[in-house]
Amino acid sequence: MLVANDVSELIGHTPMLKLDRLFPGPDMNVLAKLELFNPMSIKDRPVLNMIRKAMGEGLIGPGTEVVEASSGNTAIAIASLATVMGFKARIYMSELCSMERQQILRAYGAELVMTPGEEHTKGARERAMAYCDDNPDRSFFLNQHGNPNNGGAHEATTGPEIWEQTGGDIGAVVLGLGTSGSFDGISRYLKGKNPDIRVVGFEPASSPVYSGGEQAPHRIIGIGPGFVTENFKRSEHNLDELMVVEDDVAFDWARKVGRKEGLLVGVTSGAGAWAAGQVAQREEMKGKNVICIFYDTGERYLSVEGLFT
Repeated sequence: MLVANDVSELIGHTPMLKLDRLFPGPDMNVLAKLELFNPMSIKDRPVLNMIRKAMGEGLIGPGTEVVEASSGNTAIAIASLATVMGFKARIYMSELCSMERQQILRAYGAELVMTPGEEHTKGARERAMAYCDDNPDRSFFLNQHGNPNNGGAHEATTGPEIWEQTGGDIGAVVLGLGTSGSFDGISRYLKGKNPDIRVVGFEPASSPVYSGGEQAPHRIIGIGPGFVTENFKRSEHNLDELMVVEDDVAFDWARKVGRKEGLLVGVTSGAGAWAAGQVAQREEMKGKNVICIFYDTGERYLSVEGLFT
């Protein structure tokens, strides 16, 4: 058994779970990559990679404020790693994000700046960048929506793990579009191994910006940032299909995962389970492995009205 020297050594190498109770029958093979088994969430991988790269380039030193706009999981990863890597965390977050996420950030000692809900992550990001422009000597904007080291983490770790765990037997992979770092890196790796793997993205039906629609309020925390990110543009050619998920469907399927599979997951994970099921039931996917991601634990959403109560 591993004895880690610090929390960063616990990131990655997460298991997969076959969702037989959600999707019974011999012809539907839906597998979930359990990123909630990271210390914090799937965002631990890219945050660690982005921080290490920036430190290597001398952009982050002792006492530097690492600044980011986040709906929660990236922020939490930054705050957690700040405690062991010697930098400070300053987070801009929409007031729509769950109370648990706000409390976790404060527990780690991060500086938390709440921004108007109607601005979503886009507005929080603009405010974060403005702060860094005003304080260039002590701050570093991590830029999770555009930093190539975000997707680079998933190309180097998450994608290879999925390939190894399935023996390369993959019909499709279903990925949420938030920062699109996981989409960027995982799609690039898997398409490089087998171009026939179908890459399916999903976003909120209420705010289908990646589909060419308008930004609008939605409740699927973690995806749908309100703009098309640089990470997405980097690998847009790898996208075979784009689905939209209704808020109530995402909520319902987050509950179903808990009640059928015994794992409490967040709203985006519920959306991913639903989307993977839609793909897996297609004739051309019978008997093939369809991969989705369980991004984080549902314990960060217990206060979200209408989700688990």
